[in-house]
Amino acid sequence: MSDKNHPSYGILSFSRSSISGNGVALFGSSIRHNDTIRLSISKGEIDRHGNESRYYAKHSLSDKYIEVEMSYSQFAEAITSLNMGEGVPVTVMRVNGQQMPPCPYEDKQKLMRQEFKNLAKSVTADMTSHTKEVAELLQNKKTLNNADKEFILSALHSAAAKISDHMPYINEMFAEQMEKTVTEAKGEFENFLQNKMNSIALEAIAEKQKEALSERYSELLPAAETINIPPTDMPYEQEEEENQDMGMGGMSLG
Repeated sequence: MSDKNHPSYGILSFSRSSISGNGVALFGSSIRHNDTIRLSISKGEIDRHGNESRYYAKHSLSDKYIEVEMSYSQFAEAITSLNMGEGVPVTVMRVNGQQMPPCPYEDKQKLMRQEFKNLAKSVTADMTSHTKEVAELLQNKKTLNNADKEFILSALHSAAAKISDHMPYINEMFAEQMEKTVTEAKGEFENFLQNKMNSIALEAIAEKQKEALSERYSELLPAAETINIPPTDMPYEQEEEENQDMGMGGMSLG
């Protein structure tokens, strides 16, 4: 038999996790989540008993190599996109039993708006600076040479490029992020609804099984009206006196 414990033995497991309140932030996700998938890899051991090998995970925190959390969409992407890209973002919860700091939440909509605002400020500042330089040039020079003309054209082209190139790109990225956020929120709601429906269905099945078992075994028991108690011929007082006589060893004191 091989070793019961060996450094190469490991157990991988997936589990569902529900978080109350405002949910939890996940790396690579633009919303907070109340329902997640948790993956853990722990030290494993083998037990040979009754001609059968059984595999167990060691459950102490020090025996857990890594534990990560992901959204349902991240989990689906991870198992359906093998050998594609750099991989799928996950949130590391524990490493070798050590708890990691919580993942910070970043509002992607707020971030995109701020980036668009910063770009608008940059374009405005450049245009203001170039306008001032061109105005000074026109005021101080009655005749513009080729270098002056090239400077003015360059300033105008630079402002136009930032407006025509950067603005549409930022707007496109913002639209893609909004679509991704909506998809994540929709998936989160669908997962919550599915879990709730499964819970209700399991409760209904358990109740139906309980009713079916009750009806089945109630048929095996005789009805109350069919149970006949044989009547007694002696009056109640006489029966009580005889019981007292028996309680005294069958001897009458009278």
